[in-house]
Amino acid sequence: MAAAPLVSWAQILTQVAASFDSIADKPSAEILMLKPSFSTIKPLTSEAAFGPQPNLHPSLLIPEAAVNDVGVSPSGVDTEAVEVGDWMSTLDIINGMAGLAGDQKKRLREQSVSHQAALEGLERALKQTQQLLQLSEMRVQEIQTVADVRLQKVQADADAQVQEIRAEAEARVSVIRAETDAWVRTAEEQVRVADLRASTAEKWLQRIDAAAKNLLLGGHMSLDQGQV
Repeated sequence: MAAAPLVSWAQILTQVAASFDSIADKPSAEILMLKPSFSTIKPLTSEAAFGPQPNLHPSLLIPEAAVNDVGVSPSGVDTEAVEVGDWMSTLDIINGMAGLAGDQKKRLREQSVSHQAALEGLERALKQTQQLLQLSEMRVQEIQTVADVRLQKVQADADAQVQEIRAEAEARVSVIRAETDAWVRTAEEQVRVADLRASTAEKWLQRIDAAAKNLLLGGHMSLDQGQV
């Protein structure tokens, strides 16, 4: 018969206390899946070894007892060795739970580091995006300002050209109007002179006609007197 190693109760209780301090919250299904590492002793049931246990947590129930590999009757196994084996099996379960908790904590730490790195990357990307957005807004404002200045300049140039063209047109109109007035006055003067010449010529014609008549009358009178 292979006997379990003898361990003092003080060591067992100390190890139990230390194991309980490192236990993480685990579902009972994971606890039931754990197996003790001792193969020489099969644990007794908690009621067979220690009597009825009132309201114990499933993780603290003592495993069932059995004979060793060579078929020795349980009555031949030392009671203290059985108790130590039960406690060692329980410690194996607790240590397994602690190992799973440690692995889970390790995974959580790795995930936390990964998530933190991803979060920092997203924060950097967000900061860069915000900076690019600010630069874009500043560029848009700058372009808008330049466009406004150019528009004002174009409007000013257009207004100046319009004023220049208007002034030139008004000057040309004034010159044309003055020339037209001068031509009208000249034409009127020419008409007046022509009328005056026509009137003078008519008067001269009347005088010539009267003189001619007088001459004709005077000649006839002279002939009549000569005949007499």
